[in-house]
Amino acid sequence: MIGIDTFDQINIPTRHRTAAIPGTVTPVPHYPRKLKVYLNNASPYWWATYFDRGKTYRHSCKTQDKFEAFREARVFYEKLLITKYQHPAHLLEHQISDANMPVKGIQVDLRLKKIASQWLSRRASKWTPAHTKQVESRLINNILKYVADKNIQRITRNDLLGLLQKMEERGAYGLARRVLNDCRQIWQYAIIIGVCKHDITIGLNKALHEHTVVHFNAVTPKELPKLMSDIAGYEKLGDSIVRYALQLMALTFVRKNELLQATWDEFDLEKAIWKIPAERMKMRLEHVVPLNKQALLILNHIKSSYPSDGYVFHKAKKPLVDHALIYALYWMGYKNRMTVHGFRAVASTVLNENEFRPDVIERQLAHTDTNQVRRAYNRAQYLNDRIALMNWWGNYLEKMTPFKVNLII
Repeated sequence: MIGIDTFDQINIPTRHRTAAIPGTVTPVPHYPRKLKVYLNNASPYWWATYFDRGKTYRHSCKTQDKFEAFREARVFYEKLLITKYQHPAHLLEHQISDANMPVKGIQVDLRLKKIASQWLSRRASKWTPAHTKQVESRLINNILKYVADKNIQRITRNDLLGLLQKMEERGAYGLARRVLNDCRQIWQYAIIIGVCKHDITIGLNKALHEHTVVHFNAVTPKELPKLMSDIAGYEKLGDSIVRYALQLMALTFVRKNELLQATWDEFDLEKAIWKIPAERMKMRLEHVVPLNKQALLILNHIKSSYPSDGYVFHKAKKPLVDHALIYALYWMGYKNRMTVHGFRAVASTVLNENEFRPDVIERQLAHTDTNQVRRAYNRAQYLNDRIALMNWWGNYLEKMTPFKVNLII
């Protein structure tokens, strides 16, 4: 068996007089002296150590380069602090000058567009492609268009505030707040990877106009029978598939793209279940939609009358265009009164008024719980309750206007 002393002799047969001595700690330059690196006695790797309030935190840097160890120690330190305090605001007390960044020998691309691209690529794994493209577009058009090539460390609070206020000048108040939220996440990501020392977005929301929530237009529960009757009578030439799409939207109250991009392999008509895969969901989690008898009637009719191996709602084997449903509502006279998203709102209102459990309703709306354990529990526990809810909802709508599928193009 090779002992520690023998190991050291094998790996460091001769030592230059300026070489690091194993076990000797060295403070990380320009950081609190509590943060140090040392060459482990039992390993050829450098380690980072941080002592705070009687507790020592250690992290293996897995490198033989001391400068690389300094860089990894700084990232380790930032992660510790953010985990401990739950907010990067504390870093304001630990600012260091640009002259001290980055560590000698480490070449880092500090342009905002590069950091934003890295952040976006990591977030994209949890988002739908459509949402990712939307976030990327608003960053490019409102922020990166002006400061893409600027060093993120040299972008000031006033720079960012000026760009946000430019959005407000054209009346895009909600957009300005969404962009600020994107920027906040980018700067927090930059802090974690060690290329930025403070979050310039803190407090900027106070300088923006107060946020006003604008809800999607939706009919009231009293107006719903008339809407369902109008949909059942929608007979615009060549648009029967749109009528069925609107009816299924009302019956399932999923999001528009979840419906229009649906494919037959997601449905088990015998078990009356529709499983929307995670990659098509807003929160990137699989969503189960119990199918009531009314939805099954429509789906079976579509399958026989509009055969396809791919999309359920299609024209010429391509999915219906995004605006097909809203234009149909306009054609029926519901412009500024009802939107496609409005089916979710009216379903939520009616179900809550009829005293269904709020957590069951929220789960069927695919409003996910932020607690992962509770989220997994809810997904398993509420399925029977959601089946009962969806069956009640289908019967509730059918009392207004029977669902008929005898009209074929």
